[in-house]
Amino acid sequence: MLPLAAQDLRLPLQQGQPDLALFALSRSEARISGPGRFLLARQGFFHRPGGAVLQPLNAGRSLAPTLRHDPNVNDGIPSDRLTLGGIPFTVAGESRAKDAVLVGLQFAQWQSWSYAPGARLRLAQGIGVEIEPVYGYHHASAHMRLCVEQPVAAWTWADACLAGGVLHDGAETNTALTVSLGARYLFGTGAGFHQVGLTLATTATEGYGKDMVQLSHMLLTRNAGMWTLGYAWGEEIPGENTSRRRLSLDWTGEVAGRVIALSLAGTRTGGADLFGVVRQDRRTRATLSIPFGRTDLGIWVERGHSTIDAYDGTDVGLTASFRMNLL
Repeated sequence: MLPLAAQDLRLPLQQGQPDLALFALSRSEARISGPGRFLLARQGFFHRPGGAVLQPLNAGRSLAPTLRHDPNVNDGIPSDRLTLGGIPFTVAGESRAKDAVLVGLQFAQWQSWSYAPGARLRLAQGIGVEIEPVYGYHHASAHMRLCVEQPVAAWTWADACLAGGVLHDGAETNTALTVSLGARYLFGTGAGFHQVGLTLATTATEGYGKDMVQLSHMLLTRNAGMWTLGYAWGEEIPGENTSRRRLSLDWTGEVAGRVIALSLAGTRTGGADLFGVVRQDRRTRATLSIPFGRTDLGIWVERGHSTIDAYDGTDVGLTASFRMNLL
């Protein structure tokens, strides 16, 4: 294996994958270094038998500004005309998609504890508000997530999570509760350090429940950044336009001294109809994120094809993520 100096451990840590960073350290160093001992402690490997049942690992909170552009803030029809059964219709102005800029604040708080070596209990919660000054589609949201990470073998974990959230988008309020069970396994090859995962999840909303299966494969290379391949399958919900399949490829790495992120994803949705015409959409989105100072500026382009012509077309959106804490 290459020495630690050749490993960019920032990448898995920035992606919220400390176990992958720790695995790379364990395979790159002949003995535990200062950063390695810090990660071991933060991940609960120094849990003291005979001590408290839950021993604190990490806690924090943040308040950060948010800024984004939404090309369809009202979830409207992105065209002034649509064809149903060969008959053209004109879309009323109030039903047309409206683009807007939203400015807000996001508060987050997190805590974690160990209950055995390498076994963790994690709790995270947050609230957010966004102001949309043109049309009045102000957003408010709250969420909470509780996860248990249980070691079952060498560099293998079983994860169980309970997550709930509520979102008001200026027009209606939606709530969701998700239960998920998954497994992760880490290993090394000549290409780098891998984490493969399988997750089974079920989500309940006011109107329906939905089951999903997710597969993921992360690869931290020695010289070519970090790659993530993901696939998700979701059941069809009659009367609801929900995700059926999603395939994504993400890359994060250093270019000209900057850590940039690229993403390409294809999504198929279906299950709904419009005046008796079945709606099935295929959407392809490319995303680029580049850091400037303490801000990550992102741009995404999405191309859509639908069985209903009004949902065909190309959308462009902008985001700004601020790496700052106002608290």
